[in-house]
Amino acid sequence: MLGLDYDVSADLWSMACMTFELITGDFLFDPRKGQNYSKTDDHLAQMIELLGPMPKNYAIGGSFFSKFFRRDEVTGKWVFKNIDKLRHFPLQRLLMQKYRFKQHEAEQLADFLLPILQWEPSKRPSAQ
Repeated sequence: MLGLDYDVSADLWSMACMTFELITGDFLFDPRKGQNYSKTDDHLAQMIELLGPMPKNYAIGGSFFSKFFRRDEVTGKWVFKNIDKLRHFPLQRLLMQKYRFKQHEAEQLADFLLPILQWEPSKRPSAQ
């Protein structure tokens, strides 16, 4: 989406998304086009809300970075361009609130999935 390089760890990312789907019956990310933003904007926004901000040094390397991010005039920080007011909604909380997981079950599933869903492919575990 950002025009960044990827490797076989993308398959692990997909496996984490499919695991979530098999357990909950819902897509982990289900982007939709809005009136003022694209489906890709929504997809990135959902990822940011679930996983937290992208590491700046990773994100700026993408050839499409400036399509989705801009520098805030007041703070000087990079902010998401087309969707305002993103709220961090951690996976564990999502599992407990929306899917009624018990806390220890939500913790276990989040502990399994989140390392695989690292922004930077080099920080994800290997399939091995």
